[in-house]
Amino acid sequence: MIIEQNENQISLVNPTNQSRVDIDLTAGGLLTRFDVHVENELINIVKLPFSDRYPLASNPYHPSAVLTPWVNRVRNGNYSFEGRNYQLPINEPNLGNAIHGLLARASFTVSASESTSNSAYVRISHSYSGDEKGYPFPFDFSIDYTFEKSGGLRVNFHATNTGTGNMPFACGWHPYFGFPGSTLDDLQISFTSKSRFLSDAQMIPLQEESFDRKDPISLGSEQLDHVFLLKPLANHRTELHDTRRNISFYLEQSSIQFPYLVVFAPGDQDAVAIEPMTANTDAFNTAEGLQVLAPGAQFDGEVYLWVGKAGHTTR
Repeated sequence: MIIEQNENQISLVNPTNQSRVDIDLTAGGLLTRFDVHVENELINIVKLPFSDRYPLASNPYHPSAVLTPWVNRVRNGNYSFEGRNYQLPINEPNLGNAIHGLLARASFTVSASESTSNSAYVRISHSYSGDEKGYPFPFDFSIDYTFEKSGGLRVNFHATNTGTGNMPFACGWHPYFGFPGSTLDDLQISFTSKSRFLSDAQMIPLQEESFDRKDPISLGSEQLDHVFLLKPLANHRTELHDTRRNISFYLEQSSIQFPYLVVFAPGDQDAVAIEPMTANTDAFNTAEGLQVLAPGAQFDGEVYLWVGKAGHTTR
């Protein structure tokens, strides 16, 4: 396994079959490519919707963005924490919200890397100084990408409170996936949920309803744009099945640590966002899943990705 790097990008490569992982360092440490070799075909399963219209640094669909220190939206950008009120910048002006945290488009630097015969690993890091008055809580954040010779990709998130007081915190990830040449009509998705949330006009959860679907959901016939509360499992797997190729993409998370999942398929892009989150949308106001990190306290979370035969959920 080898590592390739230039000023804007770092790549983890398996030279044996040319599978690779590309990470953009300039606009959020984004996963921009994940080429996997499956059944004699090299395919990229990461999608960057609307990239023909927007550069990564300003794409309003936030492909592959890390969502922290809040996930999705804070209603009106306003929240209270430990007796004080804070106003975040409104960066979703059409709905009047603060969206997707502070690091979705931040620059990251490589702080560690290593390659062996079995894997290639890189850690990218960003230090937030607390300079945004709506979130005056400094923290360090890093993402580890470990690309394995087997074709699996491990993504680890780390946050440390570097301030002198408590900080409200949540973490999530906003990647889109799909299969080259396959449309939403070809795709089915499966996950293990207890409920889903219906949103109001600001896309803030308004009502929770039971959602325990046993059969795969066809993305061509059922439109999804919801937060789902998952059943608590040490190893929860979301399966995105390509019926045309009869292969599946899997995203594994602890749904104890990441109990929420957003599934969102934007129109005409043949891609679906699969977003593990530690907290619900607007958790800064509802406290649903919100964590409070004491000074020096750390958060560590992991997501694992791979492609394999349909229904074979082992890595």
